[in-house]
Amino acid sequence: MHAQDQQKDKVSQLVLWGHWFTFFNMILAMLIATRYIATEGWPDTLLGQAYLLTNLVGHFAFLGFAVYLLTLFPVTLLLPFSRILRGYAAVVATLAQSALLFDTLVFDHYRLHLNPFVLDVAASDLLALFNTPMLVAGPLLLLALQLVLANGLWKRLHRIRRRKLGTRIVGTLITCFFATHFVHVWADATVYRPITQQDDMFPLHYPATAKSFMTRQGLVDEDSLVEAERLAAPTRQLAYPLSPLQCHAQSSPNVLVVAVEAWRADMVDQQTMPKLLERAPQNHWFPRHYSGANDYQNGLYSLLYGMLPAYEASLNADKKTPVLIEQLAKRDYDFTLFGDSRLLTNRNLSAMLAPFSLASVEEQDNLAEQDIETTDAVLQYLKSAEGPQFALVTYHSPAYYSTPIGSVGIPSVKADVRLNYAEQVLYNQYRQSLHFLDGELDRLLDSVGEDTVVIVTGTHGQMFTTDSSTRAQRNFSSGSTQVPMLVHFPGDNGWTAPHQSSHYGVVGTLMTRLLSCENPTTDYSLGDTLYQPPAHPFLVMGNDRYFAIRTAKSITVIDKHGDYRVYSPEYKRRRDAGLDVQVLLGVMDEGRRFLAR
Repeated sequence: MHAQDQQKDKVSQLVLWGHWFTFFNMILAMLIATRYIATEGWPDTLLGQAYLLTNLVGHFAFLGFAVYLLTLFPVTLLLPFSRILRGYAAVVATLAQSALLFDTLVFDHYRLHLNPFVLDVAASDLLALFNTPMLVAGPLLLLALQLVLANGLWKRLHRIRRRKLGTRIVGTLITCFFATHFVHVWADATVYRPITQQDDMFPLHYPATAKSFMTRQGLVDEDSLVEAERLAAPTRQLAYPLSPLQCHAQSSPNVLVVAVEAWRADMVDQQTMPKLLERAPQNHWFPRHYSGANDYQNGLYSLLYGMLPAYEASLNADKKTPVLIEQLAKRDYDFTLFGDSRLLTNRNLSAMLAPFSLASVEEQDNLAEQDIETTDAVLQYLKSAEGPQFALVTYHSPAYYSTPIGSVGIPSVKADVRLNYAEQVLYNQYRQSLHFLDGELDRLLDSVGEDTVVIVTGTHGQMFTTDSSTRAQRNFSSGSTQVPMLVHFPGDNGWTAPHQSSHYGVVGTLMTRLLSCENPTTDYSLGDTLYQPPAHPFLVMGNDRYFAIRTAKSITVIDKHGDYRVYSPEYKRRRDAGLDVQVLLGVMDEGRRFLAR
């Protein structure tokens, strides 16, 4: 019985030692983590600063305790021998702190934390990461420190125990941890950006949100969220544009941008859309044109900003209107949106569409009938508008396979044999919807004045699929991303582009041709224009869950956790293919170019 008591007392001492060893490693982790703060910058507000410091303590206390619970505590019970435990704990703590140190370097270099994707890239970019001797010497110094700490604590354990500080320290750490999550729930619901913009600063950080719960309980409604977004103070995350713009336009023609939701380029043929094909030779036609996304909202973003998906959240948080819209506003343009009332209440598009007013259009249950109402409203607008106008017109019937009630349509054709029966039905119904849209586009373009700059394109493609939305979000094939593009500049002859183009080139084209801006297009966009081959050997596309990098040889799809899949240009999975690191480094460089220093 006495031996059992001795054994329990020994284990109890080792557990107590493990707690204090973990506590001092928490402090060390917090000191290393200050490098994240140096990289991201200090918040502007007192509340943001208080949250950051509290989160630094609470988050790394939680991570330290998790490491202790998973690696040190079980060994304490299985092998209750102090020398073994101290050596083992020193090695584990060295590995954990070294990983944290390496992650700070990776974050400083890529603005990303360690994940499978980043590890693949870092393995091929070690020279850039190993340019500091601390990365080599750091683990050795950490191991020496951990051994000194482990042995020193063991010798002084009784002295530390007599001070009875444990309860107060534990209470402080727990308070910090829960306080930051409760404060973040409030900040997320009220769009308090000095706090929410810190979400990606620390590794393995998943702050609590309860927006949907609070909305269901009536504590917050969607309108108040939109209003909070509008009233929230802008942040300063980006330098956009990189230099003051020098624009000297001599005239102010009207601008009409027509964006069709879910419009596949390969479906524009003589039987389905003959009227548009008839117009193509008299205008500028881009047969190899891609959206910057495979969905509606992000497709509009790439069209009006010309910026990579990585910047979307920061542009919205900074309340940065697209430079194109900003420059047109300086020339007294009026901005009107047709066809989709939801866009102006979309929090993610609040900055992009801030100058727009919504045209009054009678709501219809049938989306094809709604598109007819949209065309009628635009035609009325074109007759009565005074002064320079910028009209953004959205059509939606193809996205929902919609046709007007009583329409005759066109004959069905044999669909691709790779489609199942349900998808073959969708394929032919989609053709019917496009044929209807062809008539609406023709009716609209017939009424546009010759002095109007016209852009007609799709926000993204369409998949005839009955699969889950997750698979559709991950699909960045040509069918999902390649869209038609027709451009008309007053006085220009017809022309067909021989090269690949994308939505990223629209802003640069209008800024240089319409507004006579002298700045290089890289000052405010990816750098492309519609009339030159792409400036980069890659095309980046994205949505809220995935982004894809398209090159001449492959399409790489990457999720937020760093898991990736590589496909052929025909979108066939290549299971043995790895990352094209040089291309990825180019994408990452572009994704950091506008970050505020």
